[in-house]
Amino acid sequence: MVKIGVCDVNEDETRRTVYLLESQMRNGVIDKDNVTIVSHSLESVMLDLDDQKFDYDIFITELSFYNGRNGVELAKRINKAAPSCNIIFYTNKIPNELDIYESRHVNCMLKGRHDGRLVMTTGRLIETLMSEKSKAFIKIRFDRNIIILDCQEIMYIKIENRVTKFYTARTEENENRVFCEYRPLSEIIKELPDNFVRCSASAVVNKNHIKQYNHQTVTMMDGAVIKIGRRYGDVVLVIS
Repeated sequence: MVKIGVCDVNEDETRRTVYLLESQMRNGVIDKDNVTIVSHSLESVMLDLDDQKFDYDIFITELSFYNGRNGVELAKRINKAAPSCNIIFYTNKIPNELDIYESRHVNCMLKGRHDGRLVMTTGRLIETLMSEKSKAFIKIRFDRNIIILDCQEIMYIKIENRVTKFYTARTEENENRVFCEYRPLSEIIKELPDNFVRCSASAVVNKNHIKQYNHQTVTMMDGAVIKIGRRYGDVVLVIS
């Protein structure tokens, strides 16, 4: 499911953008079965970012808000909190004092003049996100927080005491190395790229972080030993 957030200068402007996208969903231009669109005010987006609840795949925002606030600063916060999010600036005008390239975004377009481009860009992003290429990041939800992990940082995933734990290759002292979530591996593995292999009912490993292996066990770069389940004996052929 692709989640789209829309944030504009007021409710009416936001409603118009959402209506534009939803009308294209009804016409079949945008895949409605795999898309959720959520309206936001600037304040509600900031709260989501502060509370680590921001989990949008695509975020469409105005550039100029009230009281001198702007979409570039918002985009920079999103870049930091959710690096996989695709940001689109959809604006009434581009203020001369703003440098939109201070933040990572996929496009910038003017309302009214570029409505068709907004629909086309959003549709293409949805197609990409639904394809295998999109599996670079994974969202982990735990204790009302949302963490977005780069899949290449994940060494292995194990179920321990009914909790799914993601063990990463992070080495910084002030960074968390292990992240938790309550989800079955059968669901998680669908969101992972092809270099992840299931070794047992309770473990998935990243082939890029394997130190050595045999028909019984896989040893990871951090020294962890993962047992290969009897039903998963052919995993050695996949790893090789």
